[in-house]
Amino acid sequence: MRAALSRAIHGMTSENGARDLDSALERLRSPDYGVCEVCEGDVPFVRLLDDPLACVCGRCQATS
Repeated sequence: MRAALSRAIHGMTSENGARDLDSALERLRSPDYGVCEVCEGDVPFVRLLDDPLACVCGRCQATS
């Protein structure tokens, strides 16, 4: 997970990216990390490893 977060941090180039990272770090400290913000289902661990900033599950992202 640390390596994935490190990749995400190094990929940040915008203010929005920094806000996304802050939001993900806040969720990581709470029980909400890994919970979809849309349907409140689980965000699969594999998805979080690929994108630690993910805040929605794949199904909800595909429908938005």
